[in-house]
Amino acid sequence: MAKKITLKELAAMTGTSVSTVSKALNQSTEISESTRRRIVEVARASHYQFGKQSLPEERQKIVGFLVPDVSNPYFARLWRGVEDIAKAHDYSVVACHTGENSELEVEQLMRIQRLDVAGLLAVPVREENFHNIQIPFLFLSRCGASYNSVSYVINNDFRGAYLAANYLLGQGKNSIFFLSGPERISVATSRTQGLQTAFREKNLPFLKSRILYDNLTFKDGYRALGRILRVQRPPFGIFCSSDIVAIGALSAARDSGYKIPEEISIVGYDNIANDQYLDYPLTTIAQADYQIGSHGMKVLVEMITSKEPYHQVNQIMFEPELIIRKT
Repeated sequence: MAKKITLKELAAMTGTSVSTVSKALNQSTEISESTRRRIVEVARASHYQFGKQSLPEERQKIVGFLVPDVSNPYFARLWRGVEDIAKAHDYSVVACHTGENSELEVEQLMRIQRLDVAGLLAVPVREENFHNIQIPFLFLSRCGASYNSVSYVINNDFRGAYLAANYLLGQGKNSIFFLSGPERISVATSRTQGLQTAFREKNLPFLKSRILYDNLTFKDGYRALGRILRVQRPPFGIFCSSDIVAIGALSAARDSGYKIPEEISIVGYDNIANDQYLDYPLTTIAQADYQIGSHGMKVLVEMITSKEPYHQVNQIMFEPELIIRKT
């Protein structure tokens, strides 16, 4: 009887990745039609069993990964941590982009599960979408406080926001605006609570009207400064939920002729690689992006291979660090 062909073998035969092969066999539009046809032709010639569940050995060596935005340097470094540990344990990673969209997350989650993967890592857009997962899984980077029965590897976002607020208050910026990112993601709540605690400890009011919810892009940060200036004149501080947003706000402030940090102080979040090379190196909150990814993959491997029930809860929280530069 002929040996059954695995996804990994198909990837080697076609000079592609397991992720690309799975997309081709599932008729994904994320790859070119020529690539899809070539992979399908090789699969047919090799007598690959279309429409069947993955073989047991394949299920043990493929994991899914749902990530909001692979172009964001923070998520790219987190993904690298996942990949490095996966490779060390001879696992392949099938990644799907969710675009911070809850409906797309549900679609990608269904697609990943159809591949019969051994386990799943996810940076969730909406934690409720994962209620009925029947394979080992854990959250990376985000997890709401109410999900205390779910495995996760995250950053202490409450602490990160608390550090940022105390720094800005120490610079004399008692008016602080928070560029939060989407309101629905759990880190928005944790970071808001950190800000509120810092203000409360100094007997200062923190106004909810100073929280601006938007996406996490450069353009969002740039536009946000204009929204702030319509209601508040400098001096003030801005705390941003990502360095990408902070760089946008910083660019807008400089284009408008404001002095940094004398008139407008800005603190980012993530400590992405190019922060220190800006004309005005960005003060930021560093979080353990690579470590979150690598530890998350280690925990998932343990969950997959453990003889204990895979729903055993594993929870790890990394502490952030304030990196003071020039903003």
